[in-house]
Amino acid sequence: MAPRKVSLGTVLVVGGCGFLGSHIVDQLLNFPSEDDLPSSTNSIPHSTTAPPSNSLSTSPHTDPATWTFPSLRTKYPSYIKTSVHVLDLRCNRNRLPGATYHEADITDPSSLLAVFRAVKPDVVINSASGMYDAPKPILQKVNIEGTKCLVGVAGGAHGDWGGKCKAFVHTSSASVIHDSLSDLTFADERWPYVTPNPVEYYSETKAYAEQIVLEANRKHNDMVTCAIRPAGIVGENDRTGITFGLLTTAALAPSWQLHFQLGPGDNLFDTTYVGNVVYAHLLAAQFLLATHARLSAGQAPPLDNERIDGEAFIVTNDEPAYFWDTSRYAWALYGRVVDPAQVWTMGKNLGYTIGALAELSNKITGRKAKLNRQTVKYACMTRTYSCDKLKMRLGYVPMVSMEEGWKRGVRSFVLNERREKEKGGEDKKAQ
Repeated sequence: MAPRKVSLGTVLVVGGCGFLGSHIVDQLLNFPSEDDLPSSTNSIPHSTTAPPSNSLSTSPHTDPATWTFPSLRTKYPSYIKTSVHVLDLRCNRNRLPGATYHEADITDPSSLLAVFRAVKPDVVINSASGMYDAPKPILQKVNIEGTKCLVGVAGGAHGDWGGKCKAFVHTSSASVIHDSLSDLTFADERWPYVTPNPVEYYSETKAYAEQIVLEANRKHNDMVTCAIRPAGIVGENDRTGITFGLLTTAALAPSWQLHFQLGPGDNLFDTTYVGNVVYAHLLAAQFLLATHARLSAGQAPPLDNERIDGEAFIVTNDEPAYFWDTSRYAWALYGRVVDPAQVWTMGKNLGYTIGALAELSNKITGRKAKLNRQTVKYACMTRTYSCDKLKMRLGYVPMVSMEEGWKRGVRSFVLNERREKEKGGEDKKAQ
């Protein structure tokens, strides 16, 4: 069945030069990123269902740079009569043909108003965020103050920009309901925010930002809002997240380190392919526009059990897998195969003690080591979420499996790795 065609009008993607944001732009533009990559309609069979699993299979290793995949254009909707604009603090990376780029500071109303006057968006998708390990003042400024300012400008509270934003989709995080200490088993949107969060200030600021967006629903020029909460994003061109972290370990770690495991390895963890996260955002935009049209026509508002506006939605691939199986699967795709029979397991309590000692060493030496008490906890905890609400209200189905998602991420990592090596060689020749 051919992908359906969707029109979203004029869309402004805030943070559109970042990892998730650039994938939102790519999908809205019907994947210009694929134009320079080989594709195949037969390389990996595609299923529109993704039943939960607790393991990932591996296959004989070949050069990841040569892997081909079915075109993403055959999986996701095609966007027609949709004008795509990007707003970012700096627009010098992840640029895609077909989008119009604007530089502005989301914490500065006057800077934002200039862009809104030029674009006049029907839909705003806010994927801008500080890094999870950024200093607290940065997270406070970007995630909370920036979101508040952006919602105010989009809704007209900071001045007239010549139009009205109909729909506002905000990128939140599944971590807004996690204390970063306890196990989560298929947690859903009924779980309360963890605020304050003494362990992860990033998650705390994302929770406050989400509340700002949801509280603005139907309050400014009838603008309707919702929030999407991704869990563990994996995919192409990840330069800081899970894909990058695991594959950098595969590229640089000594063999003994890859054979080292914290805890018994029976903890399930959710990851989500980036294209499916984007799909959830664009489904939300489509449904919000329909709600706005319904309300503008004076029709009855949606029932509580079918509402999209004013709601938060968790998105996953619906495929939880064991944390350490996932890690070794990613390493094997890269070419670093670890035989599970040769894995050395360290107990959680001992690992926690070593993590505390590593933190003390960090304070003394001023160095930032990867191992600490929090990394030990994440490596040993169960953290799974339910995306049933997203499936029931928006008809969401993961279009790309985690098997294919990880392979796509590995191919991208290897290609980027080789480009960097070639660039380094060229730089040496130039000297």
